[in-house]
Amino acid sequence: MEASTRIPVAIPKDGTLTKATVKDIVSTFLTNEWPDLDPETLVVTYNNGYANTNCVVERLKPNSDTHSEPLKVFLKLHGPLDGEIEVFKDLVPTKHEEAQLCYEYAKSGLGAKVYGFFQTQDGTFGRIDEFLNARNLEPADVQDVDIRAELARQNAIFHTMATQREKKPVRAYYDTVARELARYHKMDKLKRLANEGGVSMDDLVDYDFVSRIRRVIDRLESIGGKKGWCIHDVQFRNVMVKNRPEQGENFEFVFQNYRAFDIGGHFMQKTFQWFDEESKIANCRPYTEEEKRHFCGEYAKKWNQKTGDSDTGEQVFMESELGFMLAITFEIHNMLCFMDQDGDKDPLNILGLNKLFEEFANQYKKLGLGS
Repeated sequence: MEASTRIPVAIPKDGTLTKATVKDIVSTFLTNEWPDLDPETLVVTYNNGYANTNCVVERLKPNSDTHSEPLKVFLKLHGPLDGEIEVFKDLVPTKHEEAQLCYEYAKSGLGAKVYGFFQTQDGTFGRIDEFLNARNLEPADVQDVDIRAELARQNAIFHTMATQREKKPVRAYYDTVARELARYHKMDKLKRLANEGGVSMDDLVDYDFVSRIRRVIDRLESIGGKKGWCIHDVQFRNVMVKNRPEQGENFEFVFQNYRAFDIGGHFMQKTFQWFDEESKIANCRPYTEEEKRHFCGEYAKKWNQKTGDSDTGEQVFMESELGFMLAITFEIHNMLCFMDQDGDKDPLNILGLNKLFEEFANQYKKLGLGS
């Protein structure tokens, strides 16, 4: 594993650093031009959102118009609470492992270059990355055949990536999520919170997800569903597009799972926009079957190239139809956990939950998995 550089600074609780501290951290790794900068000339833009404590650091363009080091960098702080869901703590990577995953992904040529890892005197891990001049993936983007194909290939590359992480059994995740969904089953508190928010969620809370998840997994196993390093949190906000798509680099949920989870999750996420303030349900059409099959065909070709397998697009498509439901239960679990812990009763979140439930129930019926 790549070593961390110890830096004698402390990170404030709100994650906001002084410009002088930012300069000191960056210049530890970019040692030619950055050390001589006046820190007050830096432009530091913070994003202290959930599981994404980071800032973009920009320096002035030199008068000579030539420079050997980047003008912008991305500084990520892997704080102790970033992306933590307690029940998954034994599955998800540590903050140092997450940084290492970013480094290994960058070596594939797809992710941002990692200039270095650091650890502060208060124990916070962080990294300095290349700044990608990019934007978030939009639903309309995946209707472009070239972007869709490239996304499929990059998913296959990530799923087959060689990494030093221990491959924990996939069953460990499903045992955990099943146990937690069983705990939320018929929970009066969740029904009450939803009703206080003005939206009934009784049907979702009373629905037996646990037995249905087991049937989905049994079907996946019966068709030989393949496993790999899955990202899990494949919402479109976590995928970047520049000259060509770049898979997002928030890897706090990376562990072994069925590849179908990420593929089906990507198809599902097209119709959701979790950070929108007006609606969590995107105003767009879902993936068509033709688009799904095209994605799966491109994915299979890249998977086979990386592994030596001979999977067909049809095989990947069949797996993805089941993974669609597994990805939905991941979202439902996390949102119910948030409701239970924080008393959330935002009607937009509850409407989003009900939409997820509707998608799960319809897919389960469509695939004939039983009552």
